[in-house]
Amino acid sequence: MRSQLTRNVYLRLLASRGLLRPCPSPPGRCLAVSSRATPFPLLARRQPRRTFFGIFQKPPRMLKEPEIEPGYDVLLHYRSLETENARPPEREELLKGWRQFIQHKRKNHLRSLNSTQAFLAYRLLLHLVETGPEDEEGQGDDLSFADLRAALWVTAMKPPKGTTEHHLDLAKLLYGEIERRIQKMRELGIDEDVIREAVGGKDTGDLELFFTALTQYGGSLEAAQRLAELKDTLAERKLVPRVRVFWTLVLRGLAKEGREEELLAEWKKAEAAKVEYMPPIHEIMTTFYATRDRIEETKYWFEKPVHANWARSPKSYMEVVRFALRNGQQQWLQPVFEQLINSNPQKEWWDVIFQWAVLVMDKGVEDIKQMIDVMSSAQAGKEGKESPKPDAATIDALITAAIEKQNPYLAERFVSLGAELKIRPRASTYILQMDYRLDAKDFSGVQAIYDKLLRGEVAVKQDEDLPVLNKYLRALCSVPEPDVGRILDITADLEQRQATLEPETVVALCMVFLRSDNQYEVIDTLSLHTVSYSLEERAQVRRAFVEYCLDRRVSTARAWDCYSLLRQFFPETEPEERVLLMDGFFARRRPDMACYVFGHMRSQSNPAQRPTADMYVRCLEGLGRCPENGGVEGGEEGAGESLRMVHNMLKMDTTIQMDTRLYNALMIAYAAAGEPDVAIDFWRDITNSAEGPSYASLAIVFWACELLPYGDRTARTIWQKIQRMDLEVPPDVFWAYCGALAGSGHVEEVIRLIRGMEASVGYGPGLMTLGVAYNALPGESRKEQFEAWARAEYPDIWAQLEKKGRKETLRGTKFNIVRDMRA
Repeated sequence: MRSQLTRNVYLRLLASRGLLRPCPSPPGRCLAVSSRATPFPLLARRQPRRTFFGIFQKPPRMLKEPEIEPGYDVLLHYRSLETENARPPEREELLKGWRQFIQHKRKNHLRSLNSTQAFLAYRLLLHLVETGPEDEEGQGDDLSFADLRAALWVTAMKPPKGTTEHHLDLAKLLYGEIERRIQKMRELGIDEDVIREAVGGKDTGDLELFFTALTQYGGSLEAAQRLAELKDTLAERKLVPRVRVFWTLVLRGLAKEGREEELLAEWKKAEAAKVEYMPPIHEIMTTFYATRDRIEETKYWFEKPVHANWARSPKSYMEVVRFALRNGQQQWLQPVFEQLINSNPQKEWWDVIFQWAVLVMDKGVEDIKQMIDVMSSAQAGKEGKESPKPDAATIDALITAAIEKQNPYLAERFVSLGAELKIRPRASTYILQMDYRLDAKDFSGVQAIYDKLLRGEVAVKQDEDLPVLNKYLRALCSVPEPDVGRILDITADLEQRQATLEPETVVALCMVFLRSDNQYEVIDTLSLHTVSYSLEERAQVRRAFVEYCLDRRVSTARAWDCYSLLRQFFPETEPEERVLLMDGFFARRRPDMACYVFGHMRSQSNPAQRPTADMYVRCLEGLGRCPENGGVEGGEEGAGESLRMVHNMLKMDTTIQMDTRLYNALMIAYAAAGEPDVAIDFWRDITNSAEGPSYASLAIVFWACELLPYGDRTARTIWQKIQRMDLEVPPDVFWAYCGALAGSGHVEEVIRLIRGMEASVGYGPGLMTLGVAYNALPGESRKEQFEAWARAEYPDIWAQLEKKGRKETLRGTKFNIVRDMRA
C-alpha cells in the first residue's frame, strides 16, 4: 500500500486547487495540472462576480463532491503515516474512525468490504491491539466485544469482488483478539457465566462467523484443522448439533477452492462423526462434480440417498439440468424429474420443473400452461393441503430459462403469460426483462422498463437493479453514437441513490465522455465512484485510461487530456505504465509531452515510483528518435528544453550511478538535438570510465562524428584504435564509420573502405552500408558520384535501396532508411 493513496480522500481538494491549464502545444485543447494560476484555466473554480452584462450568464460548472465512507479517511491517514514511520494520531481519533467505518459498513451492508479497505482495517486494528489502552492500568477506551464482533460480521458476511487475502488476515486477527480476551478473563478466574455475559452470550456465534470467513476466503484447510481440534471441546459443551453447521461450512469451502482430495477426506471424517447426508451437503457434492462435468461422480452423488428421505434442494436439481445439457445426459435426467413430479413437490420445486421443461424438453408457453394446471390440481382434494399456485417467482424462473436459451421472444411470451394469469410482476421480473432486452439490443424496450422502475411501480429492494443498470449503461456506451443525454439522466438517478458503479461501467462512461470532450463528467464520475474502490478496481479503471492515451486513433490533445486526469486521480500509477505513456507521446512526435510524463514520474514522493536507470535510458533514446527542436534534420542547433530538463534530473538523481548505457543514451539525445560536440564529450567520459565503451558506444560516437564538422578526425582516431586492438567489427559499427567519413565529404575514401570490407572486417556491404554512406554525404555532386559507383558495383543491393524510396531534406536527398540508435 502506498502512502499516495491518502490523496484519494482529497480528490475534491485536488480538483479545486489544481488549476488545469493548456498543454505545451499551441494547437488543441489539453489539460495539465499546474501549481500556479494561468490566464486560461479550464477547470478552476472562480468566485462569481456580478456584472451588468453578465447577470443572465450561466453559473460556473461545479464539481461534484465524492462520497467518502465515514471513518475511511482515518484508516487512510493512519496507513500513510505508518508507511512514512511517522507518529500516528491519538488513539481516541483512531478508535472513533474505526467504529464509524465498521458501523457504516454494518448498516450499509450492500457495500462489501473491498480488499484495500480490509487491508487498511487490518493495519489499524493491529496497531490498536498491539498498543492497547493508554493509561497504566489498561482502563482507557478500547474496542469492545461488540466492536470486534461487528467487524467480524462485516468481514465474513458479504464477500467482495477481487482478491480476498486481506479479508482472511483481518478475520484471523479479529477472532484471535476475541479469543485472547476470553482466555485472559479465564486466567483471571472470572466465572464462565460472567464471561458469557461480557462476550454477549454467544458461545459459537463468533466461531461460526470465523469459519464462514475462513471458508470464503481460501482458508478451508485451516478451518478443517480447527474443526478437528475443537470437535471434542464442542462435544463437552453439548454443542454437537453445531458441528454439522461447521462441517457444512468446511465442505463448502473445500469445494469452492477445488480441493477434491481434501473434500472427500473431510466427508469421510464427517460420516464417521455421524454427520448425515443432508440436502446442503448433497448440494455441495453434486454441484462440485456437476460444474466440472464429471459424469459418473455427478450421478453418484446426486443419486446417493439423502438422510430421512429429505427432498434434494432446488439448486441441486438446477445444477444437474445444466450439467445434462452440457454433457448430453437428458435421457438420464428424464426419470429424475418424473420422480420429482410424482412426489407432489412444493412450489419451489415446481419452478425448477418448469425450467427443466423449457431448457431440456423444449416446451413452449402452451405446454407450460398445462403443467401449471397440473401443479395447481396436484394436491387438490388432499386434506389439509393447499395446491401450489404460480406467482412472480414462477414467471421469473421461466424468464430465466428463456434467457439461458437466448430466446428473448420466448421470454416476452412468459411475461405475457404472467399478465394472463394476473400475476403482479415484481422488481426482479422487470430486471430480467431489462436483461434479455439488452441482449436483444432493444434499448427502447429497456428504457420503457427502466421508466417503470423510476415511477415506482414496484419496490426495488437492496439495490437489486444495480447489476442490470450497470449493464444498461455499458450497452448505451458501446454503440457507435452514444446517447450522452440518456446516459447522464441514468447516472444522475444513480447518484441520488448514492450507488457505486462497477469499474467496468466507470470505464465505459469515462471513455464516452473523453471522446465527446466532456472532461467535467469524467471528473465527476471518477470522484464519485473510484474513491471507494479497491486498488485492484482502481487499476482496472487506470489501465483503461492508459490504453486510451496509447490509442493512436485518439488525437494528441485528447490523449493529453486523458493523461492529465489519469495523473490527477490515479497517483498510484505504476512506473511501467508511465513509461508506456512516455513512449506513446514519443510515438506521436511530441517529445515535450513525453518528457513531462517522465518529469511527473521523477517528482513522485514514493521512491518505488521514481524512474530507474533503464527508464532514463529509454527517455533519452526517445529524444534521440524525435528531438524536440527537430534536430539535425530540421537544421536547428542547440538541445531542446526537454533534453536539458531530463539531463538535469539525471544529474540531481542520487540513486542513479552513471554507466556506459547512460552515457550512450546522452550521446544519442544530444547528437539528435544538434549538439554532436556535447555527445563527443560523453564519449570521452566513457573512455575514462572503468567500464569502457561498448559496441553500441562505437556506433553512436561514429554517428555523432558524422554530424560534427570535421568529425572525421575523431572518427579516424577511434577506428585506428579499433584496428590496433584487432576487435571484431559488427556491421552497424562499420556502416556508422562509413557515415562518419561520408559526413565530412570523403567520398573516395568511403568507396575504398567499402571495397576492402571483405579483407578488413570479413563480410561484404549490405543495404545499410550503402544507404548510410549515401545519406551522410553532403552535396548532390558527391551523392551522384557515390550512386554511380554503387549502382555499378552492387546493382542488387542498390536496387533494394531504391525500393525504400527517397525524400528531400535540408541536407539533401536521402533514402528512407531508419537508423534505430540504442544505448
